[in-house]
Amino acid sequence: MKIIFTALFSLMSLMAMESDEITPHKYDDGGPKPYEIPASSRFTTSRLERHVPDIVYYFSKPKAETYPIAILCGGSTSKNNISSIIHLHRYILQEFHNLGAGVLTVEQWGIDGNTVNQDEFMKHYTRTQRLLDHRTVIEHLKANPPPGWNGKIILCGASEGGPLVTTLTTDFSDCVIATINWSGAGDWNWREELWVFVQKLLSDNPDCPDHKLKLKDCPCMEDVKTRERYDAKMDETLNNPTANKEFLGMTYLYHADAQQFTKYDYHKINTHFLVVSGTADSLIQSSDAFVAKATEAGANITYHRVNDMDHYVRRRPDVIAKTFAWLKAQLP
Repeated sequence: MKIIFTALFSLMSLMAMESDEITPHKYDDGGPKPYEIPASSRFTTSRLERHVPDIVYYFSKPKAETYPIAILCGGSTSKNNISSIIHLHRYILQEFHNLGAGVLTVEQWGIDGNTVNQDEFMKHYTRTQRLLDHRTVIEHLKANPPPGWNGKIILCGASEGGPLVTTLTTDFSDCVIATINWSGAGDWNWREELWVFVQKLLSDNPDCPDHKLKLKDCPCMEDVKTRERYDAKMDETLNNPTANKEFLGMTYLYHADAQQFTKYDYHKINTHFLVVSGTADSLIQSSDAFVAKATEAGANITYHRVNDMDHYVRRRPDVIAKTFAWLKAQLP
């Protein structure tokens, strides 16, 4: 009987240990479901500002004794669709673990797992704030390296995460060994990219989710039907960068910040860099310009220009597989 209880206790202990790790999961088009993040995988570090909440981040260690860390940056968020970065973390966790890499993701201000403070999130949601938080976490890692980390970083960004990982690539050229940019490598500024996106949306003419009208007939699109009116609205966001007013689902603060986001110094891209863009994405010409300028500057760019793919790499497992085949070839 003692042997049975000992074996049972050992099995229960093993199960508990396994449950303390973030588990891989690929959600479907129904969207991610709530997930209880193991406490042992949740970490914090202080922001540079005083008297503000700490940065929350998640880390999954691989089985390898020594390993690089992949830092994942997700896409943009609307006010009614705020969720944790843990879902992206879990979505491509297995692929990175298969290559012997750890995975790290950084929550945005106002989010902590299943807990979301919408007001706090919207007050602080800008590309620059996300960039600062990632810089802070990387500096924290360098000062407090996890056991087994070899000091090298892989960056992977999707959509809005693309500008973040591109800038981080130039910021941390001493330790970044590869960068993956999914549907987020663009040379054009935010004002131009958004204009092209909106015009494509009007051309497709779907139903407006808020007003149950065709988008072309919807009053919420009046300010984007001419370039003059659009530019006037974008100028207004620059002149009044507040989180209390919105345009096209984003705050004036967000638009103002994105329009002034740091321009890339292509000469500082000194690592293996993969750009993945779909020809059906409104971003495609901006991506073409990015690759052309980066290549001209001498950057080591690989371009997967995918026919008939839209903005969402997640819907193309074949493209994801090709990405990780490329990454495997870059790792020592």
